[in-house]
Amino acid sequence: MRIWTHPALYALGGMGAAALLLWWFMDHRHGTAWAISVVRDRFPDVAQLSVAELERLVAGEAGSRPVLLDARSTEEYAVSHLPGALSLPVKTVTDETLRELAASAPYVVYCSAGYRACELARRLHQAGIHQVQNLEGGIFAWANAGHPVHRAGQPVQAVHAYHRLFSRLLKPERRQP
Repeated sequence: MRIWTHPALYALGGMGAAALLLWWFMDHRHGTAWAISVVRDRFPDVAQLSVAELERLVAGEAGSRPVLLDARSTEEYAVSHLPGALSLPVKTVTDETLRELAASAPYVVYCSAGYRACELARRLHQAGIHQVQNLEGGIFAWANAGHPVHRAGQPVQAVHAYHRLFSRLLKPERRQP
């Protein structure tokens, strides 16, 4: 009996185990918690806001509601977004546009799961806007909790998944066909 000890086989086995672990984490039951953890570790300087906290804020008085900023691409925003959110794609927004925002207003930024929104939050801080919070778990957590998303002012179910792999972070009924 021959025992395989070649380093390449160990590497292949390790990659297979990592892929299986990633597949397990990447579903709507585990994935947003995993994404929140990654975002918190990577962006400890960005304030975080839970879905439940945002729900309370948007249900409050009109003058105290935060401005919602969607940091995703315009293509993602076109599929669906939080009601009343403004599209401000972090990859294409200019510093000049950020400086035009009201510095005293409270803002909540979101993207699919949180990473791009935290990048936008940092840019807002650099532009002199300090009342900024990231929606933990992004639009994925919001939609998975059963909250509304809109397209052209109308409620819809589908959420753009950013990438096919990330569609597993959404409940099946929230995935784009």
